[in-house]
Amino acid sequence: MGFSKFLQKRMNSGAKTIVFVIGGAYGFSEEVYSKAQSKIALSKMTFSHQMVRMFFLEQVYRGFSILKGMPYHHE
Repeated sequence: MGFSKFLQKRMNSGAKTIVFVIGGAYGFSEEVYSKAQSKIALSKMTFSHQMVRMFFLEQVYRGFSILKGMPYHHE
């Protein structure tokens, strides 16, 4: 639910593009963090990039499904 609110807020701000970047096990350099408008974490655990891509895709799907008014099974 929180991620869907994040997506809605970004879309309402007039952003035409949202870029998500997957960090490595040690995160990003300070230069990358300083350029970011916001940051999110899927978990404090470490996962492979292949796993994170699937996890994140699922969350994007759920977020937009919630925004479209589809039922969310944890409500």
